[in-house]
Amino acid sequence: MSEEVFEVALAGRRWALPHLPFRAVKAIQPALFQVYADAGGAEASATSVAGLGEAQLERLAEATWRAVAVVEPSLAYDDFLDLPFSVGELIQAFPAVAKAAGLRAVATTEATREASPSAGKSTSTA
Repeated sequence: MSEEVFEVALAGRRWALPHLPFRAVKAIQPALFQVYADAGGAEASATSVAGLGEAQLERLAEATWRAVAVVEPSLAYDDFLDLPFSVGELIQAFPAVAKAAGLRAVATTEATREASPSAGKSTSTA
């Protein structure tokens, strides 16, 4: 892995997250995917993100804390929840946590080589 870091900023504090170890990723990834899906996935908007409920925000907060705990293991979950950060700050931390967990946005508008054969080739089976 590279030495790339991903910055999370909450409550006036900043953490530089490295690429996370698998023990953290396996706990974080399901929560991130669920929150992403609940927010509308690739079609997410400010309105759909604003509609996230307490359960989704709790999952996002826990995932963010698990990522931060890799670089600050002494920060207990209850102490993390007592930090004075906003929902907006938590939402803004989402991309950095996802990238630290190895998740990357994939462009879906570009066709793959397999889906776009070169001129003169046919994909027909008839």
